[in-house]
Amino acid sequence: MKRRVNERRGFTIVELLIVIVVIAILAAISIVAYNGIQERANNAQRVLAAQQWIKSLKSYTTINQTYPATLGWYCIGESNITNFDGNPDVDCGVSNNIKHNATIETPAFNAELKKISTLPQFPGKPVQLDSNLSGSGMLLRPETYDPTGENIPNVPTLIFFLEGPNQDCVVGPLVTPYAGGNFVKTTAKNSYSNIGTACRVMLENPSKL
Repeated sequence: MKRRVNERRGFTIVELLIVIVVIAILAAISIVAYNGIQERANNAQRVLAAQQWIKSLKSYTTINQTYPATLGWYCIGESNITNFDGNPDVDCGVSNNIKHNATIETPAFNAELKKISTLPQFPGKPVQLDSNLSGSGMLLRPETYDPTGENIPNVPTLIFFLEGPNQDCVVGPLVTPYAGGNFVKTTAKNSYSNIGTACRVMLENPSKL
């Protein structure tokens, strides 16, 4: 009898396809897991920054009996992206907001806070809130907020955004709706949720400081 020596059998196409599919599935699982870790890390950093901002603002108001800003929106901190959606009429905040003055008011605001604490850092990466709206950075709205629906003016809010739907803002009390009209307290864990999550935290009424 003749014995075959060093007989080799190659992979069939089916076997190769199975290997490729398995590798693709593992790669997809790894990417999803990595993105989830990144999202949680970014959100944790944003929440921590919000907590630090609230603490710094409370210290400032305790000393000065007022907030370091009185009008409009302030894109607080130095981690904000300017014109993140390419619209020359929009600065940080949400993509349909008017332009914020980043050359005067915001640096002045930051300078006031630097007198009592370092400025908290947070991811400047824009958050897709819904199909038409993006949010970026952290904002202070010092005026025109109604916490009870009774037209009580000048109650400020701190606004920030989290990646992913229905995220827990952790800090509070929160107000809702996120945009337009009057804002009232909510017991929900966020102020607005769609593709991403918006958090609008009620701060102390300056008239009661």
